[in-house]
Amino acid sequence: MTFEERLAAIRAKLTATRLDCVIALHDGAHFIEKPDPVMVLTGFKALGPVAAVLDRAGAVTLIVTPSWDAERAAEICPDVKIAPADDLIAGLTSVLGANVGRIAIGAAGLGAMPYVLARRLADLTPLVHPADAIVFDPAKRKTDRELAHAREATRIAELGYQHLIDIARPGMTEDELAAELRWHSKSLGAEDNFVLLCAGPHNRAVAPSNGRRMQAGDTIVCEITPSYRGQLAQICRTIVLGAAPTLLRDKYDLVVSSMQAGFAAAVPGATMADVCGAMNAVLEAEGYGEFCHPPHIRRRGHGLGFGAIEPGDVALDNTTVLEPDMLFMIHPNQYLPETGYLLCGEPAVLAAHGAQALTRQQAALAEIAV
Repeated sequence: MTFEERLAAIRAKLTATRLDCVIALHDGAHFIEKPDPVMVLTGFKALGPVAAVLDRAGAVTLIVTPSWDAERAAEICPDVKIAPADDLIAGLTSVLGANVGRIAIGAAGLGAMPYVLARRLADLTPLVHPADAIVFDPAKRKTDRELAHAREATRIAELGYQHLIDIARPGMTEDELAAELRWHSKSLGAEDNFVLLCAGPHNRAVAPSNGRRMQAGDTIVCEITPSYRGQLAQICRTIVLGAAPTLLRDKYDLVVSSMQAGFAAAVPGATMADVCGAMNAVLEAEGYGEFCHPPHIRRRGHGLGFGAIEPGDVALDNTTVLEPDMLFMIHPNQYLPETGYLLCGEPAVLAAHGAQALTRQQAALAEIAV
């Protein structure tokens, strides 16, 4: 799917309603699980509160705050009209004109906006209707450009992981290792890197790094999630500082087998629940059924934003049907009582015959000589 095809699909959904326009809204605070309808409509990742107005003719106007960021917006979105503003609602008022209180407006992303901005928009016009589905339904499939950016983000993630293997040593703090990983990712072209990284002899979960000094025999678990030009990719990995015990190797192989079952189940027409169930079945067959449900595990993967996060979680309650060009994580990250928490996962894009990993190397238990 091209960006132009997606925009045409969104416009078609708009014209099928009685709405005069759709306003996509975002507060500029980006997070891995927070969708951004402005990015869906424009490809622009904002620094501050931002809005994009799509009218029935298909024209898009981007209201950018702060106003000095308009030049960057124009470079990224050459086919979009740019409206610089230092106050988002004032900028919207100017773009919508004197009829703002009399036109029917659909709003996408309104529920995630700060109350003050949402309240001011409601005061500006009472004729606001939910329109998240208009924007996000056509964005379930990634565009060719987004998939290319996801592949580059994956390349950066794998190079960052190799850098982590090269430098991690006993005596180094978790914070030092995580900071070095983030810096290295940015040196490779990442805009940022959402990192969860912790270490210990028996991890209960993966968590943000802290000042603990790593020790020989620790297991390091990490989620490495760089963003590249507004698109995320993620890899989940497990490393041992020293030689891995046979038990740990055997249990990690089990988790890898669970992931492989998830990839095998991820085909067009299957649901996210099917993919989750296939991964659970591998672990349940080995007696770990108790640990395949809350409070031990909630999901086996998730969509990858920052724009749309569809198809959502790889979870038993997600009935979203898989389609080609959907992008999501398959990660059977699992707590096992014998070994602690183990991380294993790859970014996957759905092709006509099934899911393909974007990584060059599949997750395997790594050892660092100490």
